[in-house]
Amino acid sequence: MMDQDDWDMLNAADEAAGRLVPEVVMRHRSAGILTWALMHQMEREVLEELEANGGHSALILNMIRSAPSFGYPRDERPVSFSDSSVAPVIFLHVEKAWRMVH
Repeated sequence: MMDQDDWDMLNAADEAAGRLVPEVVMRHRSAGILTWALMHQMEREVLEELEANGGHSALILNMIRSAPSFGYPRDERPVSFSDSSVAPVIFLHVEKAWRMVH
């Protein structure tokens, strides 16, 4: 069970990811279409920057990344969460920033 400190760390990682995502999206804006492959690439870039900056445990970073068990595609199909009841934190940040650029 998560205590208040855990929630605070999760919120801090969420906010840090939210600050990094627009820059990462801007590097890829010329792609035109947000595909699943590109979504995963941008997620990796955000996670690499969060890891490099430190301050976030591996457990917390795992909580904001996409889990293989959800089975998100990794191909060139356009991203759609229409069939999903939940989406990873970083994916949601990327999708929101992508919509603002396109």
